[in-house]
Amino acid sequence: MRLNPEYLVTFSVVAEYGNISRAAEALRLSQPAVSGQLKALQDLVGERLYTRTAYGITLTDAGRDLLGYARVIASTLTGAAEHLRARRNRARPLRLGLSWTLGAHAVNIVAGAHADGQAVRVTSGHSAALADDVATGTLDAALIVRPAAPLPPGLDAHRFRSEELSLLVPDAHPLAALGATPLLPIAPEPFLWPMVGSTVARHAERLLNDATVIPEVQFELGSLAAVREALVRGLGVTILPPSVARLEIDAGHVTPVLIEAPNVTVEYVVVTPSDVLERAESRRLLDLVLRARRPTRP
Repeated sequence: MRLNPEYLVTFSVVAEYGNISRAAEALRLSQPAVSGQLKALQDLVGERLYTRTAYGITLTDAGRDLLGYARVIASTLTGAAEHLRARRNRARPLRLGLSWTLGAHAVNIVAGAHADGQAVRVTSGHSAALADDVATGTLDAALIVRPAAPLPPGLDAHRFRSEELSLLVPDAHPLAALGATPLLPIAPEPFLWPMVGSTVARHAERLLNDATVIPEVQFELGSLAAVREALVRGLGVTILPPSVARLEIDAGHVTPVLIEAPNVTVEYVVVTPSDVLERAESRRLLDLVLRARRPTRP
């Protein structure tokens, strides 16, 4: 006798629900298809496995005897499917978008993933563009600076942490001793822009506009690394989260000065598809990123 494993799986689900209609819904099969598999199984066994009642079905002695074996088969097939799905998911790296502003977190995330036996491929870019890539499925998740505009439909934002924008000045700059300042005094200072169009640059632009400050000299340097180098060399000032220049601040080359203005806080979020619980890659990446966050240093 050669039993079809699918018939045993169907039989175990029908026995669990005690109703062919509800079992068909759980199996995502039509009711005639389930009834057909049950009849084929009974024909192979040569005995009735259940009787119909007003409320559903009741197993016969033969059905109860077979049920234990059917459940083992169903459990084994489910476990094998999950194992193969997990192997397939591990076959490609998890795809993470990372805002340029948050690049320092890449090491913790990738190292944590490696310890779990999972590879992560990091793509850097503007926060808004990375969110669009998550929406189209190009990325599994993205750690970004929350843009002012709403996220694309179908995405959720999970809080990572927040930070206040500061005026970053060379250590020997006169403003370095103030501790806090409005933005008006920086009008004659050369202003250092990182990536034009980035979310942090837009926040800086907003603060300057609110303070009606137009720096007389503006350098568009194109990267955070270039801005840090310019700060160390005393070539100007900028508005950025202090974390992007943490090494230079700790070394005493750069000083963060509090900005006396409202709305200076930026929020960092992990963007995932809204149905993240149904997407193994996005779910694992969200967990990895949240585990990798470090407390903000003073």
